[in-house]
Parts: sequence; structure tokens; C-alpha cells
Amino acid sequence: MNQASEQIYSLQILRAVAAASVVYAHTFTAPQFGSFGVDLFFVISGFVMYMIVQRPDTTPASFLAARVARIVPLYWAVTTMVLLVAWLAPQLMGTTVANLGDYLKSLLFIPYLRADGIMVPMLMPGWTLNYEMLFYLTILGVLCVGKLAFFWSVSAVLLAYFFLGSLDELKSLDQPESPDQPESQDQAKSLARTFFHTTLWLEFILGMLCHAIHEKVRVWRIPKKVICAALVSFFALLALFEGRADRFLVAGIPSAFIVLFALQLEGALKTLRASVLRALVHLGDASYATYLSHMFVVGVVERILFARTGVEKNIFTAIFTVACALAAGSLIYRLIDRPLSNGARRWIKRLRLPSRRIA
Repeated sequence: MNQASEQIYSLQILRAVAAASVVYAHTFTAPQFGSFGVDLFFVISGFVMYMIVQRPDTTPASFLAARVARIVPLYWAVTTMVLLVAWLAPQLMGTTVANLGDYLKSLLFIPYLRADGIMVPMLMPGWTLNYEMLFYLTILGVLCVGKLAFFWSVSAVLLAYFFLGSLDELKSLDQPESPDQPESQDQAKSLARTFFHTTLWLEFILGMLCHAIHEKVRVWRIPKKVICAALVSFFALLALFEGRADRFLVAGIPSAFIVLFALQLEGALKTLRASVLRALVHLGDASYATYLSHMFVVGVVERILFARTGVEKNIFTAIFTVACALAAGSLIYRLIDRPLSNGARRWIKRLRLPSRRIA
């Protein structure tokens, strides 16, 4: 969901595929799959963040500034729109209510449990950004110490998050919550278990590992046809086994292999017609905007178009909805996301943050 200044065409195209997959998942059309797009995003994020950190000019301040400028402006804008719609037309927002406390927590990437017990911010897709931001803060903390043993340091902290959630989960099984325990304390424990007890942390590590492998062996002596067949096979595995076993096994690991194999097609992609390559890369550039806005697009298409015409959901209506979401995301990226991010970068640059180099 984040964009490095040095574009890798294969990763940008994978971002577009990940965004389209998530959109398709939220059309709830048979065959049901697509949530693996989130796992693909996380692995790509781990790869790109490690790549950025390896650059000699990356400092803690520059890293934080780049992440804030890329993630925050559009997320704050769309979350604010959700608040306004929930306040002015609550019947359109379902379980999302115009709550100022929830709004502020959402803006600050603080996870919380809604009244229905689900851990999502006001803008539902934003739940993944809570993980992304903690990942960035973890990288920032390690960078402040130095780049020495960066991979192992960040991996150790991410593993600690995972085991912290696992330990709390085991404690909850051994010691059921007491009826005399304050409700706020119960909610805090439930939130900690929900947020930390996930293998998504491990997918960031997989992404960093993919970058380390790619740096060691950039070109594999494998025929392009075999690589393409492997990519199709791994995507098929993602679709067939989604939700049927441990997420890390059926989504995280295949996503890592997809990233590694896709990188081997970088040279072949550069031979595509320039207009085709630009269009594909643009969809990747717009993937963040697509991801944040797609729930609105899905809702509009289903409520206005399909509901009024009486068309029933099928694979063709799902494809149409995905196309609408990609088009809307592209438009939002051009008109809102890119200008806001560029403006944020200019504003942050004026702050003249410290630029201490790190060893």
C-alpha cells in the first residue's frame, strides 16, 4: 500500500492485483476469495521498507517523514468524510457511528474495539494501517539505534509482538475473565489479544526476507514460462485455500513466493508496450487510494446500480464492481492522494527535521 521512490514495476503491478483482490472479496460473490490481497500488501510492505532502509541517505527523520506524507493525508481525509457521512446520513453507514473518540483514535492509528466487539477504525479498511504504522514505528526505533543487524532487530521485535499476543491468548484460556474484573480491564485484554495475536507480523518479516534473498540472487536461471506457471499456481493456492487453514501458511508464505517470482519478470515487463506498462504501474500507484475508497464504491454500485435494476450478483457484476473501484481509485489518486502527499512532503521539508546519518 506504500510507494517507494524507486519503482519496481513487478511490485507495483502486484499492488494493483492485491487491491483488486480485496475489492473482489468485498463484493461477496461466489467463488468467495480475495482477502489474501492484504497478505500480499504486507509482504510487499516488508520488502519495500527494508529496501528503503538500505539506502545510504535514509535517516530516522527522512524515513518517518516519507511514511507520514504517504499514508496520513489521504487516510485522514477519507476518515473525516466517513465521520461526516455518519453524522449527516447515519442510515448509510451501518454499524459506523459519528463518535468523536473513535474518530480521534482512528486518526492516530490507535486500535480499539467497536460496540459490536470488532477491531476496526471508522474507515473499515484502515485496520491494516494500524499494523503498518506500528511496523513503521518499530523500524524507526531500530533506525535510531543504527542499521547494524537491522533485519534481526526488527524481526525480533515483530516476533515479540506475536508472542505477546499468543501468551495473552493462552493466559485467557487458563484463567477465564472474572465477573468481578472491571469491564474496561476486560476490554483492554481483549483488544491486546485481538491486535497482537496475529501472524500478520510474520508477513512483514517474510517481506524483508524476500528483499534479502533478492539482493543475494537477483536473477534466477529459470525459464520465464516456468516462473509464470509458478505465479499462476501460487495465486490458485491463495484462492483455493483461503480461510481453510492458518493464514500464514495459506496466504503469507505463498505471497512471499509470488513476490520473489514476480521480481524475476522485471526485465520482461520492461519490454511491454510503454502505454500498457504505464497503465499497469499507475494502477499500482493508485492501489492505496483504491484500497481506502473501495468500500464506498462497492456500496454505491450495489445500492444504486444493481439494486435499482434488479440484477443479481454474479461473477460479471463482481468484475464490473472491481473495474469501477480501480477507476475510482485512479481518479482519487490523481486528484486527491498525490496532491495531498506532495503537499505534505513540502510542508514536512520546511520543518527542517534533523538529518543525522546512521551507521
